Amino acid sequence: MDMIGFGARDEFLKRLVDDLSLLITEAEDVTIEKESFRRFSKYVDHLRALLQDLRAKRVYDKPEWAASSSVLQKLHSEVRKARDIIKAYNSGSRLQLLLKCKTMLSQLKKSADEIASIIQQLSLAKLDSMLQLKSKADEIIHGMWSVEFKSAAATEAIVSEIEESIAQNSRSQDHTMRLLHQIADAVGAAPNVSLVRSEIALLKQEKEEMEAQKQHAEALQLSQLIHLLYSSEMITSPPPESPTIMSPRNYLINSFTCPLSCKLMEDPVAIVCGHSFERNAILEYFRIGMKVCPTCNNELSSLDVTQNISLRSSIQEWKQRNAKLRLQSAVSSLDSDDHEVLNEALEILLAVMENTSYIAEVSQHGIAARLVDLLKTGEVNTKAALKCICHLAHYSEENKKTIAAKGVIRCIVKQFCRGETEPEGLVILLELSENEVFADMIGKTKDSIPCLVSLLQNSNPDISQKALNVLGNLSCNINFVIKMAEAGYFEPFLACFQQGNSETRANMAKELTRMHLWESTARHFDNERFISALTKTLYSSSQDYKLKCLGCIKKLLAFPRLVRKFLSDRNTIPALHGLIQSTISNQQLKQEAMEILLLLVEASEPNDYQTNPSLEELHSQHNINVFLQLASTANTQIKASFLHLLLLMAQKSENARLQIRSDQSVIAHLFSILEGDSRREVRVQVLKLTCSIAEGHPAGVQLPPSPLKETAIATLLNIFTSSTNTEERSAAAGIIGRLPSDDTTINEMLCKSETLKAIHEVVCANDSRYQGMSRESPSPLATTSNCLLENTLAVLLRYTEPNKPELQRQVSKLNVSPSLIHVLSTGSSLAKQRAAIALYHLSQSSHPDTATTTAMADQAQGFFLLFQFRRLLQLKSWCGSSTAALHQSLCTVHGSACSSRHALCLVEAGAVGPLVQTVVSELATSASEAALVALDTLLKDDAYLSSAAAVIVENQGMTAILEVLDKGRLSTKEVALDLFYKILRHSEIAREQSLRSRGILISLLRVDQLKKKAALVLSQMDAIPHQSSYF
Repeated sequence: MDMIGFGARDEFLKRLVDDLSLLITEAEDVTIEKESFRRFSKYVDHLRALLQDLRAKRVYDKPEWAASSSVLQKLHSEVRKARDIIKAYNSGSRLQLLLKCKTMLSQLKKSADEIASIIQQLSLAKLDSMLQLKSKADEIIHGMWSVEFKSAAATEAIVSEIEESIAQNSRSQDHTMRLLHQIADAVGAAPNVSLVRSEIALLKQEKEEMEAQKQHAEALQLSQLIHLLYSSEMITSPPPESPTIMSPRNYLINSFTCPLSCKLMEDPVAIVCGHSFERNAILEYFRIGMKVCPTCNNELSSLDVTQNISLRSSIQEWKQRNAKLRLQSAVSSLDSDDHEVLNEALEILLAVMENTSYIAEVSQHGIAARLVDLLKTGEVNTKAALKCICHLAHYSEENKKTIAAKGVIRCIVKQFCRGETEPEGLVILLELSENEVFADMIGKTKDSIPCLVSLLQNSNPDISQKALNVLGNLSCNINFVIKMAEAGYFEPFLACFQQGNSETRANMAKELTRMHLWESTARHFDNERFISALTKTLYSSSQDYKLKCLGCIKKLLAFPRLVRKFLSDRNTIPALHGLIQSTISNQQLKQEAMEILLLLVEASEPNDYQTNPSLEELHSQHNINVFLQLASTANTQIKASFLHLLLLMAQKSENARLQIRSDQSVIAHLFSILEGDSRREVRVQVLKLTCSIAEGHPAGVQLPPSPLKETAIATLLNIFTSSTNTEERSAAAGIIGRLPSDDTTINEMLCKSETLKAIHEVVCANDSRYQGMSRESPSPLATTSNCLLENTLAVLLRYTEPNKPELQRQVSKLNVSPSLIHVLSTGSSLAKQRAAIALYHLSQSSHPDTATTTAMADQAQGFFLLFQFRRLLQLKSWCGSSTAALHQSLCTVHGSACSSRHALCLVEAGAVGPLVQTVVSELATSASEAALVALDTLLKDDAYLSSAAAVIVENQGMTAILEVLDKGRLSTKEVALDLFYKILRHSEIAREQSLRSRGILISLLRVDQLKKKAALVLSQMDAIPHQSSYF
């Protein structure tokens, strides 16, 4: 433009102004939507005035004009385009103009916006500031943008009526006349014969042009309009067309169908011969090398394709009209009682609403409530009904309100309960749950939350994800979160708990306490942040909140994995400790906190005291004194708990035991409680604690100084001899058994008391021969009875020690050895060990009188022969009164000397066999070693070595010894080697045992602690030289 002269530039502006004048005139001639066209004309006129000012001022002579010239060329082109749009629609039938009004207005709106955009590109401020061109241009731009080329509701209603009349083709003359009056009003004409005649003539002309261009769809529409005008009977209708012409419906479908793909065209294009096809289909046709038209078979001069805008517009308009008609029909069919009709209507509605532009129109029909009613019946296509409801719910809040009020939520939940899980149902719930009001309705619907939680495990990931999203929207309500947890979905519960305030956490903790938890569900609470939030609530000011959280903690401690979590949490123990010591905490609060603290301390492990400062601090001397002081002032239940806590602390921590033991005031305090408090639950805890702090200490039980010492001992003896409670007696016996062994005062009190009688009662109660001696009913817990027996045997050992002849003499009068032998067969490992030691002690009593020693030595050899003789009698089953009498009156080892012995004879008592059996059955415990030591007493007296060794061998003692040497503990093997050596020197062993013993003994040569003794035995067996290097 800048290359031409000034005259040419002036001429260009003149042409542009003239075109704007023509555009104004043509816009004013449009007979519909006059207000839109009036405003459009107004701003076009302003633009014309602006350009006239530019021309009058000869701004094109200025250098700045060059930058605007190309922009004005674009403006000129767009103005002509707008004129062409108006001329195209305004030059034909006014009825056709009315039908295509929406399309025309849309095109003009785009043109107006484009004109405004072009004006915006002009640099008018640089051309002439005096003209204020920029402000005028801005006014025009905003004006163009503000013009709403939108058809009025009345116009759209008339268009819909025309389309429906054309489609049904069954309207009466009255209806057509009424419609004609509406059309005439819309286009500003009189509804007379002249109008009808002129319109028919124009429509016929347009139809011929369409047929000539082979635009059959457009031609069909024009035929239908002509038929509509003839139905008014204002002019005579021509004779019907030839029957060879296709019916309107088929003709329409064929016109819009691609000849190649036989499908409705979406993107129709025309080829050089004028026929139209679907773009992809014809391009594929050309790609395979075809160069003739598929319809007319004419050879094509070019393979170019051109978009058939007119046909595409017609198809779109037909689809829209068809959709509206189908929609109206489907809506009407929803009132039918025929299920097939209803299902077809639902399918049509669904197909229409797949195009989102129609959802608004469907919504206006108010069918949401009806759809929910149909869904409730369960007799229609559920999936289609749900999808339709889903579309409507997504469209507006009003629809959501309607379907929610009609009960769609309960209906969908019932489907879930029946196992009918459709994703669309979840989509509806998801849409509703985004609104707080509807979310509340979902959460309150019966079974809704359990059903949604169960769907989280659905194999369809789409269903499980949608269920998760719905639950997520419900998680803003604490009550719903609690219901989710009750159903097994805990993540929202944990999140809300951690984020909530003290009141929220306390109430949620209370609800958690009421829930049924299993190991699989408790794992969800294995969460450090949850544990921390729960324990921090214990610091709140409300005692009610604290009680609720303590109840929750107590419930969770039923699961071992959570006990470890609470132990590792740094707030738990200090918070519990604070509640227990607090002066404002009520008794219930203290008791609950104490019970939890007891559970935690009981579950603690040794390494916890190294890694957990709170646990270590709990066991400090200060806290021990505090708990003992609290125990003195508390009521019975909490006092017992405090003492139990001290007991657990002593059992778990050696340091705590030493601290309690080293504090004389604590010991005195404990015995003071024991003497002054007669309540059993308190006394049991004091006794157990006292016993525990003495365990493993060489000095035994720490006693207060006299005279409290004597009082304490008397109290212990009284409990052991008089109490009817097994646990209490057991604990008292445990303390008595650990009293200092060299204290003469204690020994004197034992000698004067009824303690030995009580010991005899307990030991004999274990023997079936003395079942009537027990003072209490059988304990439901075998461990309690075992503990009483074990501790009682420990007390008995004080009486059986050889260096206490007075006490031992009392034992010999009671003849407890049969019951001790019975314990070797039925007792626990510890009971067997103590029974064996007691038998060892009793067999080690003072030796026989000197007067009988010589006689015993003279008879030794003879009794060995007698022993062999008796064995022969047993093997051959000889019998006779003299032999039987001799068997009953003489000991096979000591003979008649047993009657003059003060010591217990293990042979005569029948203890050898049970001791041998204990050696084998208790290989892994100290009881085996104790039994060997007891057997060894038979070999102490050289006068009876041979016969004693023979008795041991006869009772399978050598087999037991070999078992110990092969599989026993190291210390037990040492005792067994000594015994083996003694027996081997004075008795023969079987060949099989000899071979086995050699192998075992040779293996022991590799054990440093045993190799010398093993070598000694092997040399005795002539298996290795006496001068071996092992010695």
